[in-house]
Amino acid sequence: MPVTRRQFVAAIPAAAVAAGLPREPAMAQNGRKLVTFWFAQANSEGQAALRSNLIDAFNASQDKYLLQLEVKGAAVNNLLKVALLAGNGPDIVQTSGPSYLTGIANAGHLLPLDDFAARYKWKERFLPTLLNTGVYSDKLYALPRDYESMHLFYNKQLFSQNGWKVPTNRAEFEQVADAALAKGITPFSNGNADWKGVNEWLMTVFFNNVAGPDNVRKALGGELPWTAPPFAEAVDLSKAWYSKGYFGKNYFSLTNEQSLLQVVNGKAAMAWNGTWSFGTKSYGMSKPDTVIDVVPIPGLSDRVTEPLLHLACGATLSIAKNSQNAEGAAAVFEFMLSRKFYQDMNRDWPGKWALPIKDLPPDLLQGIGYPLFEKTIVSLQEAFSKGRYGFTTWTFWPNAANVYVMEGIEQVWLNRITAEAFLDRLQTVFAQELREGKVPPLPPRAA
Repeated sequence: MPVTRRQFVAAIPAAAVAAGLPREPAMAQNGRKLVTFWFAQANSEGQAALRSNLIDAFNASQDKYLLQLEVKGAAVNNLLKVALLAGNGPDIVQTSGPSYLTGIANAGHLLPLDDFAARYKWKERFLPTLLNTGVYSDKLYALPRDYESMHLFYNKQLFSQNGWKVPTNRAEFEQVADAALAKGITPFSNGNADWKGVNEWLMTVFFNNVAGPDNVRKALGGELPWTAPPFAEAVDLSKAWYSKGYFGKNYFSLTNEQSLLQVVNGKAAMAWNGTWSFGTKSYGMSKPDTVIDVVPIPGLSDRVTEPLLHLACGATLSIAKNSQNAEGAAAVFEFMLSRKFYQDMNRDWPGKWALPIKDLPPDLLQGIGYPLFEKTIVSLQEAFSKGRYGFTTWTFWPNAANVYVMEGIEQVWLNRITAEAFLDRLQTVFAQELREGKVPPLPPRAA
């Protein structure tokens, strides 16, 4: 995600000019101090969930602060950069993940959260693996708003009708994909018409499930170049599958919503998609247990012998260094860690606010009536707490390298550049950012 980068539907238009205006002091309303929060995009269900479960609930829970949330649209990251540079902007700074956070934190625009973390015991309550993504120079600058991973979504009715087995390796994926194509069924339904970041979702899978997470971590740490053979194999496989038509004829014209609907409706067999997509109940997943199933994605080479989850933080929460109400912003963060907020938000907008808490009570998600989501989130919590995961681009690649993955891989698939040229350029961009200290913090491979 990102909301995070994974939220696709049009949002309330942003008042872009407001980002550059001088910031007024936090206004007291009915004796309360204002806490401002800029959000990216949210569909109608998301906006209703934010209003009911966050804004109204927080404001009703105490009488010191008044939370005000503005939906700024897809341009929120650029608006934040301009506003923070000018010394204004919101009290609560949400980014679309650690890849976006790095530049803001390194530029000194954020308030260290260590004092608040000590007061509220946040470090004891979050999974260390996820909390570590907000630590720079031994200071905590952000809390993880969620955890997420890429998964295999598949139409289990379609699989049953055709006698297909859920793939456990590359050969079995190709067997199902070829059989689907022969029947006029799209093997993998994905579309980037409304978010080019779908490209990086797929490449997160190819990099990790082909090259292996240990090699990915070595590359992110500067110990292995991106031009190494394991990554060349990953890019080559992505191109081969695209060229075979495994990702359909309409990859560049389908939205994510439309592509997921194809899986639900049986026009496609599978999709590589993220846990954030559980929030799409309103357009086809209201009873997902009867139509689809969701499982971790198996390995695609001999380097990965078991299904793999991909560690991701889809959004980060920080406090602006120039915030005039840091105490109020911290109070909002603490409110988000309440049991009621966790349950209500995941009931009404599943996958968008799965806070990576260290201890997940067994009954915490049972009341939301979404067992498939509950099963998946519990599996993430277990894997991430034990150090079994791969590395997502939007969480661990530095920003320019991440953007190039999204932009450049299309050129490979469309035969405009070679895989070798793509990896050469990726290595050049990444090496520069590594020298500049822009690579997000890397967690250990084992707990």
